[in-house]
Amino acid sequence: MKIKSLLIGSAALMTASTGAYAADAIVMAEPEPVEYVRVCDVYGAGFFYIPGTETCLKIGGYVRFEVRATAGFAGYWTRSRFTPTFDARSETEWGTLRGYAEVEMNYDSLNVVNAAGVLAPTGNYFNLAHAFIEVIGGSGTLRIGRTHSPYSRFLGYGGPGTNDGAYGFNNTQEISYTFAGSNGFSAIVALVENSRVNGGVGFANSWATNVEAGVNFAQGWGSIGAIAGYDGFNNQWGAKAVARFNGGNGFSAGLHVFYASGGAGTFNTYRVSANQLNWSALGHVNFAFSPKAAVFASAQWFDNSVWAFVGGVAFTPAPGLLIRPEVTYTTAGAAGGAGVWGGLVRVQRSF
Repeated sequence: MKIKSLLIGSAALMTASTGAYAADAIVMAEPEPVEYVRVCDVYGAGFFYIPGTETCLKIGGYVRFEVRATAGFAGYWTRSRFTPTFDARSETEWGTLRGYAEVEMNYDSLNVVNAAGVLAPTGNYFNLAHAFIEVIGGSGTLRIGRTHSPYSRFLGYGGPGTNDGAYGFNNTQEISYTFAGSNGFSAIVALVENSRVNGGVGFANSWATNVEAGVNFAQGWGSIGAIAGYDGFNNQWGAKAVARFNGGNGFSAGLHVFYASGGAGTFNTYRVSANQLNWSALGHVNFAFSPKAAVFASAQWFDNSVWAFVGGVAFTPAPGLLIRPEVTYTTAGAAGGAGVWGGLVRVQRSF
């Protein structure tokens, strides 16, 4: 009887205790909903919405390693580069608002003579290749910021190789407007900061500004166009015409003709090479004989009798991986002497 009473009392005590704990139970807060990254397919593959916004972002870039050598030098030199790219876009009442940035972070092993006259390795350095804002409307694009000049990019760059010829490349600041017609016609006009160096003296802060303008017509068979630039600091000008041909079955070719005013001894932003007195011409061919391999060659003539030749092979054994060996040869020109051989191998992983 005593045992029975004891069991009944214990059960009652446990029930009361459980009720007390239930009354004091801690209520856990509901977790905040997780906002997953959404794919943005408006601007193509690779874009996603930045959480909490309607801005689409694409992160890309490449990692590169290359080895170069030139006859007459004691050895080879190497370059490693990491280049991240950031592309942000959103729709506004003005059109598509875009911001783009590309930073080249390099390490070179090439020994150079520095400003103090001491032989020293180039080492680590970086270049802000692109940092611009665009407003893309229905009929054209306004671009403001640092980028490759229209004279460099508007008609396409040079040949298909790493050594793609001398074509007036310039990386500087600009304000430009590109008109894009519906029939393949496009045109560009730009104010370009004159950031070249004249005799060791920079003139980027001068009021003198370059003016560039060009037209292009592109169809499935290729394109044909011309662009001219006025060097506001040196009161000189240059122009080039470019024709490209897509032959199908992996074959393509291009022809570039350049003119620069002033002649020898005159500084001109639009002189594509020191070998160009006034005229130069660049031709190139490319043949992709399989989805993973292509061969290419180019030749450039300068009116001081110098020729520059390039030949190479481009392998893409896996998506995003490029292996490109090249051989170069430059003649001695009217001065005589032996020509110069060179070569390189570039390995690049793009993402």
